[in-house]
Amino acid sequence: MKFNLKALPVAISIAMAPSIALADDAADAKIAKLEQQVQALQSQQNASLKDKVKLNGFISGAYISSDNDAGYNSADTSANFSEDSKVGLQATFDISDRTQAVLQLMMRGEYDWEVEAEWAYLAHRFENGVKLRGGKLRVPLYMYSDYLDVGYAQPFARPPEEVYGAVPFSSYTGAGASYDVDFDDSTLTMQMFGGESKVKSTGTEVSNLIGANVSWTDETWTLRAVYGQAQLDGSVKSEVDVELAPGVITQADYTVLELNDEKGTFTGVGASYDNGEVIAITEWTRIEVDAAYPDSDSGYLTLGYRIKEFTPYVTVAYMKTQDNDERLPISVAAATQMLAFNAERMAYSLGLRWDAIDNVAVKFDVTYADDFGDTSGGFLNNVDSNTGQIIYDDTLIYTVKFDAVF
Repeated sequence: MKFNLKALPVAISIAMAPSIALADDAADAKIAKLEQQVQALQSQQNASLKDKVKLNGFISGAYISSDNDAGYNSADTSANFSEDSKVGLQATFDISDRTQAVLQLMMRGEYDWEVEAEWAYLAHRFENGVKLRGGKLRVPLYMYSDYLDVGYAQPFARPPEEVYGAVPFSSYTGAGASYDVDFDDSTLTMQMFGGESKVKSTGTEVSNLIGANVSWTDETWTLRAVYGQAQLDGSVKSEVDVELAPGVITQADYTVLELNDEKGTFTGVGASYDNGEVIAITEWTRIEVDAAYPDSDSGYLTLGYRIKEFTPYVTVAYMKTQDNDERLPISVAAATQMLAFNAERMAYSLGLRWDAIDNVAVKFDVTYADDFGDTSGGFLNNVDSNTGQIIYDDTLIYTVKFDAVF
């Protein structure tokens, strides 16, 4: 028998073809199965991550201007699109059923859109209902403190400056504890907080911050009271015009007062009513600081009424320093302190909130401030640095703003 050697490889290939095909089919099946397993694991991880991580945010854009340069809410006669504009992003990560990590990043137009962590804390709720938080937290001094930057959650264009502008810092680094007592139709919340902070505009150190608040709500009525105290250390500065040469003026920081671990206290009460149509909100605060820094009282009342997607509102607010007679000028420095610190004013706001579409509100506000007495009204720009005279007796501020959440 003769063999054709050239045909032998072909014959072997033909003979092995079924086995190779079967092996390839088995490999393809294994690969497909592995791919399915990988996709299933990825889907499980994505679902688990989606369940554990919640992302949301808010944004505000505003136009403000004034009929003069007194400086209410940093407004002047030119258009200002930065002061009340901001963007916030918040991530909440569920570490367990009882433990969360929260991070809120803020970008504000007034600070050139620098990214800053407003919240960065770890929270744990114990089985007895006590919730403990530690990290960077919001200072819970006001009724709107927890969502101070979320304009959509507020009926007005901005919280009244007379009250909310009195404390120059909004967050602190430390810890807080809260406990809810549930009744049949209402809830009582007790909260304690403590830590330290820093005033960004002046660098003043706030240490030994400690306080507590209590609030009660039945979802229609809310009542609230708060007390806090801290030690203040650092310089209180004012920006003044300095004439370098005729017609050449620059600005420089002038140290008005040095605080040397002075004790400051904050007391506040508030109430609100919201039945779905009628809105009524009021807060009153008192701030007392040792040494020459002024003690002050402030308060406001807001009334509003919802008419479908429109909510017109009016606000009356006031602030006044209370210890002017105890800080009578006995020197040039003391006289300068009087100009910088003595303040009183009334403010009247007329506004409209329009819930244009879901999660977006457009607000219009006109605020008129007067009754400055013999003071600058609390506006450092309202004092002529050369003569020491008050420049404006009143001011009118216009605001158009949109607030959205996502």
